[in-house]
Amino acid sequence: MVNTKNINLVGIGLGNPNLLTKAAISALERSSVIIGAKRIVDSVKEDFPNKKYFTEYNTDKIIEIIRENMDSETAVVFSGDISLFSGSLKLFDKLKDFKDCNINTFPGISSLSYLCAKSNTDISKVKILSFHGKEELLYHNIDSNEYTFIITSKGEGVKEICRKLIDFGFFDLDITLGENLSYENERITKAKASKLIEMEISDLNCMLISNPDADKSISIGLPDEVFARDKVPITKSEVRAVIMSKLDVCPNSICYDIGAGSGSISIEMSRLAYEGKVYAIEKNPVAVELIKKNIHNFSAENIELIHAKAPDGLDNILDADKIFIGGSAGELISMMEMIFTSKKNPTIVISAITMETIAQITDIVKLAKEKGYDTEITAVNVSKSKEVGTYNMMIAQNMVFIGVIKM
Repeated sequence: MVNTKNINLVGIGLGNPNLLTKAAISALERSSVIIGAKRIVDSVKEDFPNKKYFTEYNTDKIIEIIRENMDSETAVVFSGDISLFSGSLKLFDKLKDFKDCNINTFPGISSLSYLCAKSNTDISKVKILSFHGKEELLYHNIDSNEYTFIITSKGEGVKEICRKLIDFGFFDLDITLGENLSYENERITKAKASKLIEMEISDLNCMLISNPDADKSISIGLPDEVFARDKVPITKSEVRAVIMSKLDVCPNSICYDIGAGSGSISIEMSRLAYEGKVYAIEKNPVAVELIKKNIHNFSAENIELIHAKAPDGLDNILDADKIFIGGSAGELISMMEMIFTSKKNPTIVISAITMETIAQITDIVKLAKEKGYDTEITAVNVSKSKEVGTYNMMIAQNMVFIGVIKM
């Protein structure tokens, strides 16, 4: 009969061995082989002597070490909790292929739970981000969450986030910064962004940002007046609301706004696709400058502005799942041929006010039906009141035709 081998995935907490759970201590005592990153291994060596230690954090190399020591019970140690931004998650999936092995998991105390406890913060209200080796969209998360917890990349990472907060106008928010948590040199500081920029900050840190005025609501059809416009045409608020409802943008959508004009659709997209990406394509240099202003005014971090005449600038179009075409400069047919090759089955919305573009949309709708898409064309006619002396008159705007193509 084959003996079943134990592979233990152990969260050691923040580094102080006093915070190890009893179950984790028992697993480490039973294991004759212990594997982990240097800081993690060093934190347990003294309390668990006479073990065979391997300093390694690469998942594939850890797998090799486990295979080479199949006759021994093994523990792989991770900082914090194994369920929060942990290499344990990836390793666990790969260990499923090991036969006759028990994969045991032992949670630890995370920097999130530790800092929330120290600051008396309800962890259920916290949005969790990591800037450790990755990019996150900061503005939306801070703006829409009462608490945002961030694992940063070194001390300079804290300062970079604080600079962004000030640029976004979040200069008055309280930030709780935790450094070297659980160690003898632990420091917890509550301050504004401007003060933290002036401090020397440890590379081992995390931060908790409080925004008591957070607002999770996201409206569509923003008032025209909130956009920088100049003489560049803008898709009017009511029409924009219809377009956005037809696009049905999701938080992680990859969006294209082709012929972006002043960028009003791009801004609306970016607010809804707050975990995604928006590509704004515009050929008019005056409009490009307006889009830049609107990106800055709305802190729209997830918009990439491309100064080009489509189909140039559509390098990532096949990754998009939401596409709006507000201006095609005569290239509508060629763009649609490119888009129809996508395996993403994107939702495509096209607006038109000229008879020539409307005729093209009719042809495209026929082609889309042949390819299995559902289609519709909607005519939107908006009138808005205007004061004329003591009276109010309804002033009609241009009729806009909206073509929708989706699976």
